[in-house]
Amino acid sequence: MNVPAIFHQPSGTFCYQLDNDTLEISILTAKDVTKVQLIWADPYFKAIWGGCSSQWKGQKVNMVECKELENHYRWTTQVVPPAKRAKYYFKIFSGDQSINYMETGFLTDEEYKNHRQHHTYFIYPWMNPADTNCTPKWAENAVFYQIFPSRFARGKTDFMGPDLLPWPEKSQPVSWKDVYGGNLTGITEKLDYLQDLGITGIYMTPINQSYSQHKYDTVDYTKIDPSFGTNEDLKKLVKTAHKKGIRIVLDGVFNHSGWFFFAWQDVLKKGEKSKYKDWYFIKDYDITVDKDNPWKMRNALNGKYYSFAYADGMPKLNTNNPEVQQYFLDVCKMWVKEYDIDGIRVDVGNEISHQLIQLIRTEMCRLKPDFYFIGEIWHNAESFLRGTEYHTVMNYPLQVSIIEFLKDKSVDGKKFEININRCYSMYQKQINRVLFNQVDTHDTMRMVNRLDNSPEKAKQAVTLLFSMPGTACIYYGTEILLEGGDDPDNRRCMPWKAIQNGDYKCELEFFKKLIELRKTQPALLSHNMKFSHNPDNPRILKITKTSDDGSEILDIYINGSQEQCKISAGTVLISSGLKGKILAPDGLAIVKKNRKK
Repeated sequence: MNVPAIFHQPSGTFCYQLDNDTLEISILTAKDVTKVQLIWADPYFKAIWGGCSSQWKGQKVNMVECKELENHYRWTTQVVPPAKRAKYYFKIFSGDQSINYMETGFLTDEEYKNHRQHHTYFIYPWMNPADTNCTPKWAENAVFYQIFPSRFARGKTDFMGPDLLPWPEKSQPVSWKDVYGGNLTGITEKLDYLQDLGITGIYMTPINQSYSQHKYDTVDYTKIDPSFGTNEDLKKLVKTAHKKGIRIVLDGVFNHSGWFFFAWQDVLKKGEKSKYKDWYFIKDYDITVDKDNPWKMRNALNGKYYSFAYADGMPKLNTNNPEVQQYFLDVCKMWVKEYDIDGIRVDVGNEISHQLIQLIRTEMCRLKPDFYFIGEIWHNAESFLRGTEYHTVMNYPLQVSIIEFLKDKSVDGKKFEININRCYSMYQKQINRVLFNQVDTHDTMRMVNRLDNSPEKAKQAVTLLFSMPGTACIYYGTEILLEGGDDPDNRRCMPWKAIQNGDYKCELEFFKKLIELRKTQPALLSHNMKFSHNPDNPRILKITKTSDDGSEILDIYINGSQEQCKISAGTVLISSGLKGKILAPDGLAIVKKNRKK
């Protein structure tokens, strides 16, 4: 038995409160392990501290949930401690070998009989309700739509900025500085379109005053950018969206400010005498200013101050500073009180101080208990997801796993399974239920471009997206398979005339049907998934998903091979490339299995 590969700790994602009554307990082992038992009971069972070795006896539970990771198995089970506490250890089997795993190490059965002191066991001391990691229930089955406002839709407005370009009739490349005049009124006017598509949430990239098209270089956090409209326009958008059952999430750029933000301008004028100097991380106040070519400045690169990446125009804010913390707390409170928004997505969410994140969550959930707080973090974010900071993060590992399988023919179904298991083993299950899942965003190349401009592979990608636990999010235009390369070309204008002419009728019908399935088939949201692999064709995916109550079973087929395959019997809910029961290469099908009565 590979004993050094075994790992557990009575905290984090290995032992936590799934709800106020249930503990979820997991353990990692090497792949030579064939069975794991959890032996548990109340720590005070029989006597204080469990009494002597002959008195304390735990009940055995076979840990039947087992997920394969790259180098380990992850075994999981759930228990309901009647007195809200648990004392436990593991019995681990590998063939005819077995060993007992305690907090203090490993014991043979004989050693265990002779050494059963209380301190040798794992202990979960008490299930305080305040320690249960709670997430907004509505986000579990929400279907979000990410909008880049300047390129989504131009509504009626009196604002006519300089260099305004005609709105394209069809998809065409764009540059960073192209001005097309998308605005909040345009989004409001398209709410019927989004409601018809099945959208229940909108996440907008920044809309506050800024001099760029992307608005991540904020000038004023309390004002809507004039090109987008007014504060009243946002109120109208939120109010109208709420009437249609659509919630609104804004983008919070709290990691850095723009060059023309009042505090940074004060620093540039007064240098070390500025009362805002501690709002930033400045090492050298001899800052070079090039008004004609601001993006060619090299102050940050030369170590004069910290910025987002090395972008001089986005100086990094000191979110450890209580004044900065209070400023952004006031901004967030204003957004909720004045606009009635439903959530905030924090840009560069892994560089904000944990303290500020905690303060924002506490205050926002006080104002609106079902507030949805999202961090933009591309890597494992477990340290930000322990119940006092973000509710969730953008699930880029899932995006990478889906795109990699469909694009790279060397990745087989087993590797995809391991990648998916990793995605859903990093966090507590309640976090997984609201992970912000997507297959493309404003920071990535458009999905269809990454998949060799194949509509068939793109449909497979979104089918996998909508088959996974978490909040599903579509980047604007993905529903028509809008093209686009790397930034800024991934931010093209929505081709509304072509949409109205019916050029994307088939794509829209597919997405509407898929979104409807997401809302009506509970198994699609479930964590209960089983991968079946074809040894003769390892690039055929079959994922069997079972609803939490066991009443519904779906088989999801993704044919990533160059050969046909046969699907199971049942009711076909959605498909592409399916004739009878034969699925073509790059085809997909979701089949509802008929339960035996």
